[in-house]
Amino acid sequence: MKFKSVFLALICSFSLSQSFAQKVEMKAMELENFILITDRDSYLTGDRVWFAAKLLKNHETYRYSKLAYISVLDADGSPIHEEKMLLTGQDMIYGDLFIPETAQSGVFTIVVYSKWMANFEDFPVAKRDFLVVNPTAPRPNGEPALFWEQIPFENAPVSIFHTSDQAEVIEIQDKSGKTLEVMEAVAPLQKTLSKVKPSEGYRLIFRNSEHMIEASEWYWDPADFSLTYNLPEGDFKVITHSDWNMLEEVKLVAGKSLLNKSLYTNLNSFKISVVDSSGALVWSYQVQLPARSSGQLQLSSRGTAGEEMKLDLLGFPSQIKNGFILASEVSHVQIADLVEILNHPNWKNLSHASSDPNLISALSREVESTLMLKDYSPMFDYKLWSVAISSRFKSSVDPAGLSFTFPQELLHSQIDRRIYQDHFEIVDEVVELQSPFTPDKIYDLEDYEEFPDLETFIKETVPQIRLKKVKSGNSKEVFVANTDNEHVKFNKKPLILIDFYRPASIEEVWNLDMGYVDRIEVYYHRSTVEATNLGESVGDGLVLIYTKNNGYFLKANAPKDRYFLSDVSVPRRPDYSGRNASLVSANPLQFMDAGLGFDRGKSKLGSLKFDTAGTWLVQAWVFGNSDFEWIQKKVQIDP
Repeated sequence: MKFKSVFLALICSFSLSQSFAQKVEMKAMELENFILITDRDSYLTGDRVWFAAKLLKNHETYRYSKLAYISVLDADGSPIHEEKMLLTGQDMIYGDLFIPETAQSGVFTIVVYSKWMANFEDFPVAKRDFLVVNPTAPRPNGEPALFWEQIPFENAPVSIFHTSDQAEVIEIQDKSGKTLEVMEAVAPLQKTLSKVKPSEGYRLIFRNSEHMIEASEWYWDPADFSLTYNLPEGDFKVITHSDWNMLEEVKLVAGKSLLNKSLYTNLNSFKISVVDSSGALVWSYQVQLPARSSGQLQLSSRGTAGEEMKLDLLGFPSQIKNGFILASEVSHVQIADLVEILNHPNWKNLSHASSDPNLISALSREVESTLMLKDYSPMFDYKLWSVAISSRFKSSVDPAGLSFTFPQELLHSQIDRRIYQDHFEIVDEVVELQSPFTPDKIYDLEDYEEFPDLETFIKETVPQIRLKKVKSGNSKEVFVANTDNEHVKFNKKPLILIDFYRPASIEEVWNLDMGYVDRIEVYYHRSTVEATNLGESVGDGLVLIYTKNNGYFLKANAPKDRYFLSDVSVPRRPDYSGRNASLVSANPLQFMDAGLGFDRGKSKLGSLKFDTAGTWLVQAWVFGNSDFEWIQKKVQIDP
């Protein structure tokens, strides 16, 4: 069903110049896009947000982006956080940010994109809306919104949802103004279905505003995977796709398109886009498929705070290579529903003029005279680049512009959590930097006995490194193994970095406090060094020293000009190694592990530990090259 409202709410309808013959070329394009998650649906101002994203693509060549651009926008669409992050070897990013204490309540948005996506106007970049509440002013600016669900089935009821702070009367009228149903006392933040099932266009009356819903011209039949056109004439083509892959192109025959059902058996959802003979997008819809999983998340449904629980992912097909896992608080049902609706393309905000981005439309609207290449070797010839996302990706970053009422019991519980943590001086987990490269060898210092200093540790533990005394003075030079031929020599001088900062001198390296050195990565094979794409500046090898919680930057107050990666960051995740299991943290995020590896369909995670009693939600996302699965399980933790 398409809709029009008196406030000019728009359905995706773009004028495209390409013909059907050019559409065939789209299927041969090497496409990519991100899957994006956050650890929660809602936050208080001052809270930490953890995010993660995985790049999916429709090809397996080396030509895909290795650099992600991240932007977080407040309720007015103004950026509060921006960064560029190198992808890991598993094509992932993950990190954190803090919501400003002074931010206003509202719907915030995080978007993740690559430079290549900016070649096209309104490309459907990865985005996620979430809620932020300032306890001192919990009600956002704006007016309550009425959402309507696009249901392209014959004899379908009207599905609505509103964000008012009270129950509302919503009237359904036919096009002539005759009342079909008066829905009395429709509760806020609750999906509601009508009793009537209008077969023609109708009006929705909400808070003295009229919204016109046009009769549907397209009907989707999930039983036989067909799409039917409700008018006698029309020259259309049906294209099915995700935001990173073309699936099928089907001609409309006698007003009906029958899809190849076998192509969709491994998908959670897919999109249908209909274009006319001129290439204009005339209708689109996202098909939700029944939840499924090819593997298992093995975890007991009950446990005790402070005790380890065995956690395994197994039974997945061989194409599953990596994944994320989160253990976090269960979202309040009303908040979960609102955030789901904000992020679902089949739900339309009738109270706010907006449109949804569409892959088919975007690929037909190139805005760069010479298309920018993908950042597949981003640091080799790195150049500063940015784009005005408010215009380039307008539909994705358009502010929601609505008010909502945060459930009082949830607000009070979150404020109590903040007071408790402040009183007992409980802080979030420290941050562990993750390498975007694959080293030859990793040395985790916690696996070894204590050493008095770093120089002694390297001499006695790291055989790939040799120290040679400088002829003049007492300092030592560092060399790594040269394995270019069968005779190993130590004549390569590596680049040494501490948390990706150049040390002021080699003495600064030897003087590092062993108490906060976390691990050392050594890169010495030629192929390994070249794979970093760091170019000539990396020299003949690389030694990366990581400190706990990025401590070097904080303690040494290292200037920006010593940061080796320009303005590019690396992935980071919580470090639970120093967690005190006896401490009740009440942190909404109890566990996060990004970058899980799979071998023969199995990933042994080891153990999961909760420090706080309650009901928690454990979620896992597992990924192949172009597909993914999502599994979740609730766990009850006793004190």
